Amino acid sequence: MKFFKIISLIIKLFILLLLLVLAFINTNRVNFAYLPGQEVQLPLIVVMFGMFVIGAVFGMFAMFGRILRLRSENNRLRHEVEKTARLTTQDLSAPQPIEGAHK
Repeated sequence: MKFFKIISLIIKLFILLLLLVLAFINTNRVNFAYLPGQEVQLPLIVVMFGMFVIGAVFGMFAMFGRILRLRSENNRLRHEVEKTARLTTQDLSAPQPIEGAHK
């Protein structure tokens, strides 16, 4: 298990290093048109990072409903388990009738 964490960390650091190299290489300015007839010159890495952030925000909004549904289901199941555990402990603590005691 620890081996996979180390491999995962190495891969993440490699990707970070690759992105930093790309950021330093792509410092050229590009025209970014945000409205028709309105544009500004920005470094390419700023535009790329901005698009990444916008995509991440849209992705979070897309997953928001599913996360709420799963959280609700998780709470429902947790309460069901607690209720079952309470009933099980109550059944075990109640005295059991003795067979043949009724005549």
